[in-house]
Amino acid sequence: MNHTEILLVDDDLDDQMFFKDVLSEIYPEIKCNIAGHGLEALLYLNSDIKFPSLIFLDLNMPVMNGFECLQKLKGDNRFKKIPVIIISTSSNPYDMEKAREMGAEHFFTKPADYLMYKENLFRIFKNF
Repeated sequence: MNHTEILLVDDDLDDQMFFKDVLSEIYPEIKCNIAGHGLEALLYLNSDIKFPSLIFLDLNMPVMNGFECLQKLKGDNRFKKIPVIIISTSSNPYDMEKAREMGAEHFFTKPADYLMYKENLFRIFKNF
């Protein structure tokens, strides 16, 4: 695993904290940067010298939603090789298929259960 820094793009403060809590338990060495919506993520990426090794992207956000952000990420040569993992409350098959077609490497529905969340993140980090 070569992940030292990732980016979480999610507007929900509770979801941000939950993600960071789970991540710090299984991979305390990984730095998790946060953006509250897609536009903020793009501004962060445009200003940062070191790109994250993974981007976790929510779909339903204000200002710029996850699909819009994913389109921008995969359309920019600087960012298109960064794996994007969709992390959403949606379990709609249409959303899952659309995200994959747009270039997302994985889609998982945010579980409410801590152990399931931990297992999902552990699996993702092992595969990407």
